Amino acid sequence: MKLTVLLLSTCFCMAITKTALAQNDYIVTLKNDTLRGEVKNTLFGYKHRFKETGQSKSNLITVKNTKLYSKISNKKVNTYEARILPDKKKPIFMELLEKGDINLYELIVYNGGMNGSTTTNWYASKGSGPLFSLKTSALAFNRADKEKSFEQLLSDNPALWANFKAEKSFSFKVLRKYINLYNHEKIKTVTSE
Repeated sequence: MKLTVLLLSTCFCMAITKTALAQNDYIVTLKNDTLRGEVKNTLFGYKHRFKETGQSKSNLITVKNTKLYSKISNKKVNTYEARILPDKKKPIFMELLEKGDINLYELIVYNGGMNGSTTTNWYASKGSGPLFSLKTSALAFNRADKEKSFEQLLSDNPALWANFKAEKSFSFKVLRKYINLYNHEKIKTVTSE
C-alpha cells in the first residue's frame, strides 16, 4: 500500500513538473504577442512545433509566424531567434547564445544524410543590427576578415580589444568569453550611472 501511494505520488509530481517546465516554453509572434505553452521537436528534430497552453493542436514554428521561441530541455533554456544572415534575404532561426549589447548566435548546418557531418557557424550583432559572420568550424575561412568583424563589435572598448588581441586565440570559447565580458562591462557602466 505504501509503495503504491509513493509511486502514484512520484508520478503525479513528475507530471506536474513536466507541465510546469513545458509552460515555461514560449514563442513571440510577429505581432510581438508572447504565447506560453510547449515547444517540441518534430520527427527528425530539425524543426519545432508549438502547442499553446490550453489548446489541443500544435503548429509548426516558422519565420512566417514567429520571431523568437524558447524551449527548456534538460534544465537548459534554448532560445531561437529569426535573423537574416549576411548576403541573404530571408530570415532563419538560429540559437541565441549570448544576449546583450552584443548578441551571439549559433547556426549548425547538417551536411549530408545519416552519416553526414555538421558545421558550426557563429554570427554576432550589436543589438538588432546586421549580423557579422564571426567563426565557422569549416576547414577554410579567412581569419583576418572574421577578426575585422569582431573588432567592429568591440571597437568601443579598446582595452577589451587589446586584451583579446594579446590572447592570440580565435577559438569559439575565447570569442564567447569576450562577448560575455563586453556585455557585462556594458551592464556595469549603465547601472553605475
